[in-house]
Amino acid sequence: MLSGERRLSVTDLLRRPARTFFTVLTLAIAVASISFFAIPPLIDDAMQQEVRDGRLADVTVTMRPLELTEADLAALAALPNVAAVEARSSVDARVLIGERRAPARLIGVRDLADQGVDVVRVESGALPGPGELMADVQDANTGVYDGEAGDTVTLLGAGGESADLPLTGRGRSLPGGEQVQDESVIVLYADAVTVAGLSGEPGYGELALRLDDTDPDAARATVEEVRSTLATVDGFEGFSNLPSIRAPGDWPGKSDTEQFAQLLGVITVLALISAAVLVSNTLSTLVAEQTREIGIMRAVGARRRQVALVYVRTTLLLGAIGAVAGTLLGILMSSALAGYFGTTFWAIDVGFGVAPWVLLASLLIGLAAPPLAALPAIRRALHVDLREALEATGSATGGDDAVDRALRRTAFLPRVAQIGLRNVGRRKRRSAATAAIVALAVGNLLAVLALAESAADASRTSWGSHLEDVQISTAGAPFDERARETILATPGVAEAQPVLKNAVELGGREAYLWGVEPDPLFRYRLAEGRWFDAAEDASAARVAVLERNLAETAGIDVGDEVTLTTAAGEADFEIIGLATNQQENGTALYVPLGTARDLLHRPSAASTYWIGTDSGEDEAADRVTALVEDRLAARGYEVTSEIRYVAERDEIAANSTLTTTIAVLGFLIVAMSMVGLANAITTNVLERTREIGILRSIGARARDIRRIFTTEGVVLALLGWLVGIPLGYLLTRLLLRLVWEVVEVRLPVVFPPGNVVLALVGTTVLALLVLFLPVHRAVRFRPGEALRYG
Repeated sequence: MLSGERRLSVTDLLRRPARTFFTVLTLAIAVASISFFAIPPLIDDAMQQEVRDGRLADVTVTMRPLELTEADLAALAALPNVAAVEARSSVDARVLIGERRAPARLIGVRDLADQGVDVVRVESGALPGPGELMADVQDANTGVYDGEAGDTVTLLGAGGESADLPLTGRGRSLPGGEQVQDESVIVLYADAVTVAGLSGEPGYGELALRLDDTDPDAARATVEEVRSTLATVDGFEGFSNLPSIRAPGDWPGKSDTEQFAQLLGVITVLALISAAVLVSNTLSTLVAEQTREIGIMRAVGARRRQVALVYVRTTLLLGAIGAVAGTLLGILMSSALAGYFGTTFWAIDVGFGVAPWVLLASLLIGLAAPPLAALPAIRRALHVDLREALEATGSATGGDDAVDRALRRTAFLPRVAQIGLRNVGRRKRRSAATAAIVALAVGNLLAVLALAESAADASRTSWGSHLEDVQISTAGAPFDERARETILATPGVAEAQPVLKNAVELGGREAYLWGVEPDPLFRYRLAEGRWFDAAEDASAARVAVLERNLAETAGIDVGDEVTLTTAAGEADFEIIGLATNQQENGTALYVPLGTARDLLHRPSAASTYWIGTDSGEDEAADRVTALVEDRLAARGYEVTSEIRYVAERDEIAANSTLTTTIAVLGFLIVAMSMVGLANAITTNVLERTREIGILRSIGARARDIRRIFTTEGVVLALLGWLVGIPLGYLLTRLLLRLVWEVVEVRLPVVFPPGNVVLALVGTTVLALLVLFLPVHRAVRFRPGEALRYG
């Protein structure tokens, strides 16, 4: 049997089922929001399994295609610390999809039936045989190509010839899937002989190694052993780029996921703050409503400690129910969201999972938060004078402060609207808390929308720096003067500038060296210093202009000397300028083209050509791209292309996907604010049931009651919207600062007025929707029942 005090705690929950429902719902949403922290570990567990199943390489090195015999490969596999080695070849081509030419990359596997590193696994269909292809699952997942087993792929090879090859199915490989995701290129797998026949160049351009000891120092030592061994093979000219050394536990896209998770954590914290305000407001209302009951208990001899325990138990019961419901909801939410991200970005099945520490935190916070949130209200109620407590009705009649006097000067409004406005001032603390919750929601929504607009604006600005219409790049042998002459002789080409790009290290950070001409087809934006001149280009001067993002993270200023690590060795450069461009996510280093050629020992080479067309129109860019590709391919060059207007459109769309995801999660806070609004109006209806009965008895119609409470709810929503505007601007600045701190990408501050209007419309519509049930409850009261309500 329950004691009287325990029965009272249970009775408190049952006597106001609507209030109990909204309180539990509030707690459940707050606890469920904690589950967002479980998304990264769930994804990481799935990806670590993918790493094991795919035997992801610990080290990858690239070079000019090199013919390696079985003896050469055996020598590499026998090196100290090498557990397995795989040689890969590749060729960039184009796939005909209808009338459209889509960029594609064929990856040649030495022995598809016996792979030791970066294993290409069958997802559906079968492994390809000679003269056959298999598509990567990410091709269909990202929408670049949805071919299936039985389809025929029409390829335009490096020599311009057309080849029809059958597709045997779909496979998966983490490195191949990453290329699809990052470069929007169709990835196809074949045996090495098929790829060599299409490229016209036998040999392997990549070595992937798994190591026994993955410590970075041990990995670097192994790279040098590999370099020394390859030096004994005819035709080896050194690595064409810096070796890629995978950190232990890393996987493709992990850093981006962690950065996204940190931004997601900000959304979660905002949700928890909103929930804390809402829970405190709800439980304060619960205790304040029972001030008279507290007075009665004290009058019959109950001590303050006993009274306090009654309400602590009540809030503990609420917390227990909310914690269990919220934890279960959170498990479902985190699993669903992790599954969505896994499918969207990596085409993997994350599956149902639980993060133990997040589960424990959800239960503990759900249990502890309600009593802690209610303590201030309990303390206030216990310190109310006994006579005032016994006379309390649970309803406020308003005061005589400046707010009340202002609300009484609204005689120009309809009578029902006046009553609704005055109701806002009767419970100022509750009204303020409810408006604050709505303000948090509006502020969060405005900040997230501004973040999306900032990302799109940054993409437009970044691509606005490019004055070329088309980029033609080579994945094989560098372009030479013959390639330049071929491009310039193509109809529709107005000018073509060579560019030499290469990955480098600067102060332990990855960066990208761009060798460009002194007057490039590129709008550089200097923040400090100067650009290099023609004399420095001609003399191969070791000068560079560094992007400001990289300069700030590395602590570099104009005039500093820096050391770059390249595939050809180390070199010292003087920083003569800082640029605000955002190329390569702010990690580009611009040097004279002559300097880049001298540094990489390629006197007339180019990895890319920037091409300007005669008209600059989109149709001209499409036409010129096709002509240049065909002419270069016919002369044996392995090329890929990037049309500026298409790349800009795709990047904005990709950014939109991420920011839309954040926005959807941000709407959790909006949902909580609307729950808080419905909770406040429902409580007001319960408190003023007798008043409703009196109004109905003296002739008030149902629509009058409806307008009173609708006015009150809409006014609270509008107050929250007004406060949310400056709050949204501050949150926008905070989010952009976090993007810089976490992702090291500087986004412009954009706060479109149109979003403020959108938030107003959304807040008003949602307020009207959530007000429907409590207002409907109010108008259903019959006068006699309302007057007897206790």
